[in-house]
Amino acid sequence: MKKRKQKAEEYDIKYNEIPRDFQERLYWMHDHLHVTDKKEQEILDKRDRMLNSLQFQEFFIVLYEEPEGTPRPRVRLVNRTNIANEAMANSSFIQVYSLTGAEDNRFMRRLIREQELRSLDDLICTPCEIEYTAYFHTPKTFNVTDTFLAEIGLINPITKPDWDNIGKKYSDMYNANIWIDDSLVIKAVVNKKYSILPRVEIRLRYLNMLYNRYQYKSMIDRAGKEVDYFE
Repeated sequence: MKKRKQKAEEYDIKYNEIPRDFQERLYWMHDHLHVTDKKEQEILDKRDRMLNSLQFQEFFIVLYEEPEGTPRPRVRLVNRTNIANEAMANSSFIQVYSLTGAEDNRFMRRLIREQELRSLDDLICTPCEIEYTAYFHTPKTFNVTDTFLAEIGLINPITKPDWDNIGKKYSDMYNANIWIDDSLVIKAVVNKKYSILPRVEIRLRYLNMLYNRYQYKSMIDRAGKEVDYFE
């Protein structure tokens, strides 16, 4: 594995000519890519059409449960005696697995089948923005004043689980249930709050189409269906 110093040196060699400042970088691109007046107008026209055509649709659910994070993965030795179908070779191998992943995924699938998520006709396969708000039970040690302040969001948890573990757990529950997989996420926010009613609110915004044909070509096999894209 490369050391950070080596990676920094390689980065500098590859990108040292590109300006750090955003505005200067646009000027540099304009010159470096030899953008003509005609091409510049084409870019601006496409920008305007994208702003008018690309729209996010929203999907919101609430899970009434105590918020959790993804537990630390476990490791087990797999061989003929414990998982025959997964170990047909003579040698054993190490398998990394999640304690709760399969159960969480089945729970989300049941939720869909119970028609609580009827608004989605198929798996999402376009760019997504996701916001998780995990409401942890307000500590019983809080006095009345702090309990009310926590309920309106002025006192928030600074304890485990970590924000990324929360996002990981509930993101994995959407895989193959709501969206194809969480590689579609282009923006994610995790909020940790207190409430006398613990729950997890998940607000998903997904784009009505892919950005361009390049993404369409990379997505079509994974989606297993036709996907709209911006031309």
